[in-house]
Amino acid sequence: MSTSALIEVDQVSKWFGGVQAVDKLSMQVREGEILGLIGPNGAGKTTVFNLISGVQNPTSGAIRLRGQDLGRMRPDQVCAAGIARTFQTASFLPGMTAYENVMLAAAFRPAAKRRVRDDHLVTEAALEATGLSDEADTPAELLNVSEQKRLEIARAMASEPLVMMTDEVVAGLNPTETNEVLEILRRLNRAGMTLVFVEHDVRAVLSVCTRLVVLAQGSLLAEGDPSTVARSPEVVRVYLGSRYARNQ
Repeated sequence: MSTSALIEVDQVSKWFGGVQAVDKLSMQVREGEILGLIGPNGAGKTTVFNLISGVQNPTSGAIRLRGQDLGRMRPDQVCAAGIARTFQTASFLPGMTAYENVMLAAAFRPAAKRRVRDDHLVTEAALEATGLSDEADTPAELLNVSEQKRLEIARAMASEPLVMMTDEVVAGLNPTETNEVLEILRRLNRAGMTLVFVEHDVRAVLSVCTRLVVLAQGSLLAEGDPSTVARSPEVVRVYLGSRYARNQ
């Protein structure tokens, strides 16, 4: 696996009025990894996702993709540059089928990618990879929760990103559904896609991630090998809790 930095977050801070959500955060997403971004509620995880994906702009600091400063790029420009994300709540368009939702995402690919692969081919591949081919003609709002989560992944896949960031993509799923989604992510990673995984299900995080970054109050608390980080006394104290530690 390559260890080169694909995304660099360099001394990034984010203020909302008088509230600091992210505090001089520096971290990297390395090419080819599955990075778990974890921490307690209010740690700044979703804000970091929003900053990287262009939904929000940093108050200070820089975010770079392969050395390119994402600066004040709009979300569609960040997506075209190679970063796609899912959302905690399904972002599909009601009144459109699963196929149409994914097709719309494929249409936002850069022109160079659209010349190489037809939108229909990309859409069909994304639906197949997420197990949704049989639901292609189903209105998105009629899909069950697990299918809607997988539709989020398919939509992100359809932009053919370098990096896919998933925000609580297994939240609300039963163990079987969770394992199905995790296996989709593993297959994407094996095929060469870099992933950033935000999730409160610690066991899911540890089962799929190759490296962890732990945030607390908008700052970097710990990073490194998942098993080592999960045993860190400070991480146990701030996030995992003694009950988790006793069960290991």
